[in-house]
Amino acid sequence: MRGLRVLSPVRIRRLRGLSVDRRGVTTIEFAIVAPVFLMMVIGCLDVGQMVYAKGVLDGAVEKAARDSSLETGDIGLADSRVENVIKKVLPGATVSSTRKSYFDFVNANKGEKLNDTNGDGECSTGESYTDSNGNQRWDEDLGKDGNGGANDVIVYTVTVAYEPTFQVPLVPLDWSRREITSTAVKRNQPFALQTGSYSSQVRTC
Repeated sequence: MRGLRVLSPVRIRRLRGLSVDRRGVTTIEFAIVAPVFLMMVIGCLDVGQMVYAKGVLDGAVEKAARDSSLETGDIGLADSRVENVIKKVLPGATVSSTRKSYFDFVNANKGEKLNDTNGDGECSTGESYTDSNGNQRWDEDLGKDGNGGANDVIVYTVTVAYEPTFQVPLVPLDWSRREITSTAVKRNQPFALQTGSYSSQVRTC
């Protein structure tokens, strides 16, 4: 047939030989598998570092919250101890903390009851709410900043931002900065009479 090139018997034998030649296959397979394997190893190290740091942070926060709940507790010293402990695991990390006080455990991390008829999560005109702290406005969170007073319930939260030692390459997500958070809830030592209380007065937005 015109235009078709007929292969010689020698070339046919060479092509057949190439089809069964296994030399160099290991190198090609390694080039394909190695990046995936390395990403898995780095990912495991990254997760391991984060899990270990979270465990260390949880322990340090629990102790700091307990120490701060005592009459002789030093808030600044407790915070600095948490920072010192976590920086041994995550050098260069940024540590921030907050404390909110509540009258009792029932209302910890909660806001005033709201009859949210339109479901927007806000105190809209005409909706009723329970003015628990008597400040004549609806509060999304009943907590007061600080370590409170005698017998108050304290929600102590520490957030740590850090750059992971093992960063996973070639991923679409920005994993160059991580955050871990730990929270402890303690009641202050009853070294005096507790001040304040919650009321059940109903008001309208």
